[in-house]
Amino acid sequence: MRPVLFKIGSITIYSYGFSLAVAFIAGFFICAYELQRKKIDVNVVYDLVIAAIIGGIIGAKLFYIFARLDFFIEFPRQVFSIREGLVLYGGVAGGALAVCLIVLRKKISLPKMADIAAPCLAFGIAIGRVGCFLNGCCYGKPSSLFWAIEFPELSHTRHPTQIYHILFNLVIFGIIWKLRRKIDKDGMIFWIYLLLYSMGRFSVEFFRVSVIVLWGLTAAQLISIGLFLVSLIVLSRNYLFRNFH
Repeated sequence: MRPVLFKIGSITIYSYGFSLAVAFIAGFFICAYELQRKKIDVNVVYDLVIAAIIGGIIGAKLFYIFARLDFFIEFPRQVFSIREGLVLYGGVAGGALAVCLIVLRKKISLPKMADIAAPCLAFGIAIGRVGCFLNGCCYGKPSSLFWAIEFPELSHTRHPTQIYHILFNLVIFGIIWKLRRKIDKDGMIFWIYLLLYSMGRFSVEFFRVSVIVLWGLTAAQLISIGLFLVSLIVLSRNYLFRNFH
């Protein structure tokens, strides 16, 4: 693990924050490329990325604070920590809300913009999980499998759930990147992304150290079930497979 990536004088560059920065930069270029391909003013990408960064960080932090409210009441200064303490679903929700406000103000098609956001999310999340791995957070349950990894200050080798996240997000990115030219109906790529992501996240949670909240499932799994069902209903109602060339 390498929480501190490097230092420049008195400035410390943390691997978690650096990975998030790289993820947003990658999202910027993917978004710009897709905006140009769909003949939308590419200059709007600056507003979209800034909105996604601000909304994403606020949303991710608020979800984390809500999940660990007792801890933050006792240690309120930890609210401002940027090394960890961000919830992915909260970040996606906050970023999506902020981006939607920009999209509506710019009078851009929301379904079309959602399709542009899908590969940005898939690739960006994969990069962000590299930061989780280097930081040593979001680790898995004890495992004796040959690919299990030893994390500092933890007993037993464990599932590298961060790597599981990286791999399934890269697979999703590859799938939707290929499908985006084959499906005409706006919004369908986004719903395919949510369907695939919810399946991947639900599965990985079984190997990750997370708090069980209901029916033997974690909060992320419950959210994943909801996203999966909504995505499946939307895709079924729109006769997805009739929209291929």
